Amino acid sequence: STGAMTTIETIFQHLLGKQDDLDNDSKKRRQQNSAAGILAKVSPWHAKRPYVRPGDDLGKFATLFAFDKNTENMSYCWSLSFEPNFFAELCYEGFLSICSYPSKVVYVLMPWLDPERCVMELDAIHISKNVKKRSGKYTITVNNSFDGVIAGCVEQHGESWLHPPMQKLLKVLNSKGYTGQRKLHFGVHSIELWDKDKRLVAGDLGYTVGGVYTSMTGFRKKGTVGAGTIQLVATCSLLKEHGFKWWDLGMVMTYKKELGAHVMTRKDFISRLHKDRDCAEVILETTGYPSAKQLVQKLRVCQQELLSSERKGIESRQVKKDDVKLSTLG
Repeated sequence: STGAMTTIETIFQHLLGKQDDLDNDSKKRRQQNSAAGILAKVSPWHAKRPYVRPGDDLGKFATLFAFDKNTENMSYCWSLSFEPNFFAELCYEGFLSICSYPSKVVYVLMPWLDPERCVMELDAIHISKNVKKRSGKYTITVNNSFDGVIAGCVEQHGESWLHPPMQKLLKVLNSKGYTGQRKLHFGVHSIELWDKDKRLVAGDLGYTVGGVYTSMTGFRKKGTVGAGTIQLVATCSLLKEHGFKWWDLGMVMTYKKELGAHVMTRKDFISRLHKDRDCAEVILETTGYPSAKQLVQKLRVCQQELLSSERKGIESRQVKKDDVKLSTLG
């Protein structure tokens, strides 16, 4: 009933205060745990899913969540903590976290680890003739307009999961980085695509964990034909240029596979992330306004060189097979 919902809302407000106040002490953590217990009692959805909090062994938690029979088909766990370092440590274990606002009563962090994940190899993205043709109109930057990219995502998709505590959390990590006790090579980034008049026309919001870049969400302005695809291809080239290993595209969607991405199981995704998450040599950044066209061309040249190398390898193996056949005949 409305009265019961109002009472629950009052209890949450008393326990949690303003949830975009991200500085949590031990008292606030205890209050979050109390509020979590109440939410689990009134919400069957939350009661069925694991609750995770700062101070938990997140490596162990991730392994159990991913591979235990009780949770192997689940995609989400949940938390009431929006501590930036906690978010970063969840990313390090493979969780892509969003924010929900059930019944508009309480903000809930939703760490997500789907049974399947969409991944792009940096040499595999499809580059169409239209992308090559139209990319000359644009330049690309990193962390030049973080607020602008968030605003663009909200304008296109609605607030969706970018609720106030999540926006503030991401802005803190973008400006200050990870400040916790662990040695994480982590950063939250915006990637911006600009037209000739320096108008922001498309962008991507994501984070880096070692040598892996993860896209969380993105946008393109209405009326910009192909700008979103150009931004994706230019981003792929930028990641390759800076030494990243691969690109995590998150949820499996048709357009991502059409661009050249492939699907990994959760087990394979976690194994691969563990291999590359401590890579410290790569940094996602730009100087000035790099040309999107030059980035697209550079990636296309790399793809052609790789294809040529593969063909030579096939031809070499065929020659060796033919030599073996001749020697046996002789």
